Amino acid sequence: MKTPFIRFLTALPLAAALGCDSAATVVEPVDPQTQVASATTVGFVFDSTRIATPPTGGIPTDLLPRTAFNDAVLQGALVGSTEAFTTTGTLGSRRDLESRTWTLENDPSEGQVLVLNRLGSGPAVPQEPAVMQRTAIARLQRWGIPASEIGAVYQVKSFLETEEDGVAAVPELHRYKTFVMRAINGIRVEGHRAVVSHGVDGTFQRALISWPPLARVGHLLRTRLSTADIEQRAREALLAEGETAGPVRLFWKYVPTQLSTGEWALTLQVGAAMEALTGTTHTEESRVVDVDVSPVQ
Repeated sequence: MKTPFIRFLTALPLAAALGCDSAATVVEPVDPQTQVASATTVGFVFDSTRIATPPTGGIPTDLLPRTAFNDAVLQGALVGSTEAFTTTGTLGSRRDLESRTWTLENDPSEGQVLVLNRLGSGPAVPQEPAVMQRTAIARLQRWGIPASEIGAVYQVKSFLETEEDGVAAVPELHRYKTFVMRAINGIRVEGHRAVVSHGVDGTFQRALISWPPLARVGHLLRTRLSTADIEQRAREALLAEGETAGPVRLFWKYVPTQLSTGEWALTLQVGAAMEALTGTTHTEESRVVDVDVSPVQ
């Protein structure tokens, strides 16, 4: 039996610059010499270079508007279609719509959108990844995501591999994927990102977006704590989680919370990331522990 499955190549160097994400936690590699040295050190060894400069900026004036989740805006600006869409289902605030070519799922309450091209990709034509990336970002900006909310961008490829009688075939290029991370003033917003996919012929095939509109007020974006204060709080948080020693990388992040208005507010936190360690008797997985920094407006 031939069994297809999708393998994402470099599927998440994504969080390398982000620290962590709600869907997957990826911790940057630690220098081997540092890792060996810290393994024999009692206590934690903090890398605080990413929190050396405290956040000072506020919420940008240019933000994704709530109207971006109106059906007409999604269909015209994000999908880029003039076809007629019909509603095929609802579940809470989510609506499912279809046209001849497209499937669209829209949940304005959560700020989530899924777009699928029902026709699929045509024959492969050589594509330039940089062009695919620029095209994906242009689509998101046309929909309403401003440059002030765009953080790290990663361009990767996904491959489709088939298997028959236990023998795997040579992987075939499946899609070009552009991961766009949401960031405010260069600080990653946890869990918010857009993934835009193009087919091997260069056509727009899919978009999976979690980018709810931010409120104008109500954010806690800064902290008065010093780096030493944050390290002490990180130490306490790690001990409370059962950690006792090892190298720790600290980084800023904004955690989103939905307000009664339906918009979302951001709260500054620090992530304390620990690399996976393999000892003689056990293996400890990588993890990220949240650290409260008493954020203020």
